[in-house]
Amino acid sequence: MKRLSKKLIAVLSVGIAVAGTPVGYTGAMTTPQAGVTTNVSVDVSTNAGGVLWENEVVYAVGHGRQPNINEQGADDLARQAAIMDAYRHLVGAVQGVQVDAESVMEMLMLKQDTVRNKIAGVVRGASIVDEGKLPNGSYYVKMVAPLYGVNSVAAAALPEVMPKQPVPPPAVTAPVITQVEIQEVKSVRYTGVIVDAGGLGLMPAMSPVIYDTNGRAVYGASNIDVNFAIGHGMVGYSKSVSDANSNSRIGTNALVVKAVSVKGGSNSTNPVNVVISPEDADRILLSNQDGGYLQKGAVLFVR
Repeated sequence: MKRLSKKLIAVLSVGIAVAGTPVGYTGAMTTPQAGVTTNVSVDVSTNAGGVLWENEVVYAVGHGRQPNINEQGADDLARQAAIMDAYRHLVGAVQGVQVDAESVMEMLMLKQDTVRNKIAGVVRGASIVDEGKLPNGSYYVKMVAPLYGVNSVAAAALPEVMPKQPVPPPAVTAPVITQVEIQEVKSVRYTGVIVDAGGLGLMPAMSPVIYDTNGRAVYGASNIDVNFAIGHGMVGYSKSVSDANSNSRIGTNALVVKAVSVKGGSNSTNPVNVVISPEDADRILLSNQDGGYLQKGAVLFVR
């Protein structure tokens, strides 16, 4: 990871201006793209970088010490150092984004120059959302970059792991719920689904799968248009069912089901996929037949 980070930081740090910001840095001068959360609550007293999946942003905090001089421009030097420090943490955070059960962002960047170049653009276009001085005299800068949308992590990652042409979710050919339950499900117009995986150790990812305990894939990357997923994400994440129910992503009447476990992929143990009962799988697939909310990404995981 260090080797790849140095390559990206080198792109960002070329030509630091004497009295301003690094060449290519636009965060302090541009408005974050529509829909990007800027009210990111993180501790600015320590260096940090990570992903806030509920907010759909990658964030970083950087620090710069003011030089031991009392000359004009010392604050600018501290700010420049903080910006570059934030860039370093942002690069590391982006590289660590879990794409699916098998891969993280760093793996795709190592394989594809185009992915690496796109990610360099994402980091270069990050927005400063907070900055200032700490009590110890150091300068801090807080940055965010979008997970989804134009010039986002998803725009670099998802075309590499998703098919170009989506297919519908599987049909329910041999339902395990009763005819009465089938009619009940079909009589309600659900606008989305909430899968409650709270307490199961679910790891968030950009491209997870909903399975049932029989191994049936209920929803995954093959069922949603890649451009839609880039713009909105395949799933959203929430910290509670109550928070999930107030999320506009799943509309006004979401079907709530309980996950029985979480699992990794064929070649990994990363628990990014949720597993539900065959009965709940039938309920999701049958309720999806009219509105097609799965194909619209109206899916929330509670973790």
